[in-house]
Amino acid sequence: MSTKQQQEQDSHSLSYYTLDVFTTTLFAGNQLAVIHVPFSPSTSPVPQEVRQLLAREFNYSETVVLYLPSSSSSLAHNDNIKIFLTDAEIPLAGHPVIGTAAHLFSRILPSSATKAVLRTKAGRCELRRTARGFAAQMPFALHLHRPVFSQAQLVAQQPRLRGVEGVEIDTLSLVKGMTFVYVRLPSLEALGDVMLFGRPLSASVLDEGWNEGVLFMIFYVFLPSEENVVKLRTRMIEGTFEDPATGSASCGLASLLAMKEGLEGDRTKMFEFTQAVEMGRRSDIGVAVGVEGGEIRSLELSGNAVEVMEGKVRWK
Repeated sequence: MSTKQQQEQDSHSLSYYTLDVFTTTLFAGNQLAVIHVPFSPSTSPVPQEVRQLLAREFNYSETVVLYLPSSSSSLAHNDNIKIFLTDAEIPLAGHPVIGTAAHLFSRILPSSATKAVLRTKAGRCELRRTARGFAAQMPFALHLHRPVFSQAQLVAQQPRLRGVEGVEIDTLSLVKGMTFVYVRLPSLEALGDVMLFGRPLSASVLDEGWNEGVLFMIFYVFLPSEENVVKLRTRMIEGTFEDPATGSASCGLASLLAMKEGLEGDRTKMFEFTQAVEMGRRSDIGVAVGVEGGEIRSLELSGNAVEVMEGKVRWK
């Protein structure tokens, strides 16, 4: 291969890394691809349709396009990411933020770095390295919807749950475009009975002004709590797909439960979620809800990640 051919091939290739997120165990947690693009989004030579095709090629629940500035010294202030499902770009998702944080601190930033910043379509995420992994202050614009999913619809979709008592259903948007139907179940047995279903839910049923983006179903069960930490087991279902770890849904559920308990007093409410045990990809997710002045003021998502693969992907 000539030098010119090598240069052309290099210019049409992008570095990528894959991680398993919300775990320290290989082949557990939720898979994430992080693709490096060494340009700002406004001048990127990689068109939007190609970024979407790259996400479809990896076929993970989400893929991140990470824009790298010219110098690592400015990374903590000038980073930017775009987050893609296999068929659409989304404004925010938790496991891409935590996975990208792990990637930045292990691969990009100086070893002494303990803080960084990412900017998503939904807003700014302040990152920090912790003793147990990584944490991110998540942007949010919470909206509790009117009832959009009935008990009858649930039983039609999940016939094994017919006759199960103690079911509660709520619908909440973490940000516009990321909405979840939360279904409380009374036992781990009932959680194990949840099945994949056919057609995904449509966001068109949501409140006016919020009826866009994606709508997912989260099933949850309370576990015995320890040391002022609320513990839960969860599953996330979208049609025929089950997600191994859903950080944004965990942030939404923690917010919903804090609202249900009441927002009096200034305090931090701690939650720990264990997800995807049933599909063999256990994920451990932490959320801290900061309450002040009768409002939710902060949502900090935390977890760990382990790198699995690295390589080059050709896009042209």
